[in-house]
Amino acid sequence: MTAPARSSTSPSVGALLGSRAGRLALAVLVVELLAGMQVYLNQTVLPLLATEMGERGSYGLVTAAAQVPAFLTMPLGGAMLTRWRPARLMTALTALLVVGAVVGALAPNIEAYVLGEILRGLAAGALATATMGVMVAGLPDAWRRLCLAAGSGMWVLAALVGPVYASGISASWGWRWALVVYLPLLIAARAVMAGQVRDLSLDEDEGAGGDEPVPWLPAVAMATGVALIGALRASGPWFWPGVSGGTALVLWSCSRVLPKGTLRLAAGRRAGIATLLWVCAFFLTLDYLVAPSAHDVLGMSPTQTGWALTAGGIGWSATAIACGAHPAREPQNYRRRTALAAVFFGLGAAVMVATVLDRPEWWGWWGLPVGYGVASIGMGLTHLDTMNRIVTDPTEPDGITHAQAATAVTIAGAAGGAVLGTAATAFVAPTTAGVETARLWPSLVLLAGGLLLTPLLARRAA
Repeated sequence: MTAPARSSTSPSVGALLGSRAGRLALAVLVVELLAGMQVYLNQTVLPLLATEMGERGSYGLVTAAAQVPAFLTMPLGGAMLTRWRPARLMTALTALLVVGAVVGALAPNIEAYVLGEILRGLAAGALATATMGVMVAGLPDAWRRLCLAAGSGMWVLAALVGPVYASGISASWGWRWALVVYLPLLIAARAVMAGQVRDLSLDEDEGAGGDEPVPWLPAVAMATGVALIGALRASGPWFWPGVSGGTALVLWSCSRVLPKGTLRLAAGRRAGIATLLWVCAFFLTLDYLVAPSAHDVLGMSPTQTGWALTAGGIGWSATAIACGAHPAREPQNYRRRTALAAVFFGLGAAVMVATVLDRPEWWGWWGLPVGYGVASIGMGLTHLDTMNRIVTDPTEPDGITHAQAATAVTIAGAAGGAVLGTAATAFVAPTTAGVETARLWPSLVLLAGGLLLTPLLARRAA
């Protein structure tokens, strides 16, 4: 079995519904929209459920609960794609994801909620790789670029709809209902996508990766590393040794799962994967801190927190749409755009730091959405172009197959954020009192420093 022949149909409004590539691209975009909404949903309900259950000192545990199982299945995604058809895989994993959401909504305590997150994470990790694999192998280059750019548009919509949905349902019916009301739409969207890829198979992949062994050991090591970090309280003596050990496990796993040379910044697509890993690690950690900071430090309501998350989503996505319309194909343009991104990273983080510290009376809670929105513009300037460089086949073959590219993009986009984000959310909230300002602002400064280094890595990917 092989992937279907690539369509020669050029992207157009008519081809969007009249061609296989168009319908597949549309299905991928709908799934992207729902994935974006789920991100904002999780961020919005986190401080609400932690407060209700008296577990505000467990931010790190809850953050890790979904990340750990996702990283168990995420590295296996490429192997799954070469052994089972994506349509069948998506159907089974969607059912598991729904079960996890229901368990979380019915949870009487934090332990039961964590169980639901584990089930959701197991499904989400493999689903992320499967979706990326479908896009990389099932779409021609022109459609793939359009899909990546339009995917940013879906995140604009998700940034508008997601926080409004999450905060509105949470305020009206409670956070538990917010976890399940959207499920019928999710099931329908996944069913449509599965129908469009029922004949797709990735077991060929240029003959380079079809016989690769399933990376069980790296997958277990990666999940164990994230679990180790999330299981430890920041107030305990073993927190920092655990963070060091967990980080080492994840880095070793990445060295085994990602294409060889990635962590050494080998020029080309491998350096692009490393750049994506780096920028996502620091920016997503910044993102994870927004909702807890808004609730615990600034006393913002769910609606105000939703505005903060919306500002970030729009800043990232709207900028990515513009960049997608004019991709930085030339190395010089890519380097210039990434340098500009660093400026926005620094400015946005500075405003966020000023907001959580003592400030004039006229400087209100709105500083958080403004700062986060500005920083997100930087992400929009670099994220999409970096992804395009990874999923686009180079003129000279570099030994990276479609399944490997899909796995690499998925892991690079999440691994760093899982490690650093889990550690940071635990560190800033060491007790049940929640986030401490004295720990928050230095963390924001360190994250800004990491983001400012992104252009140095991007030079190798250009």
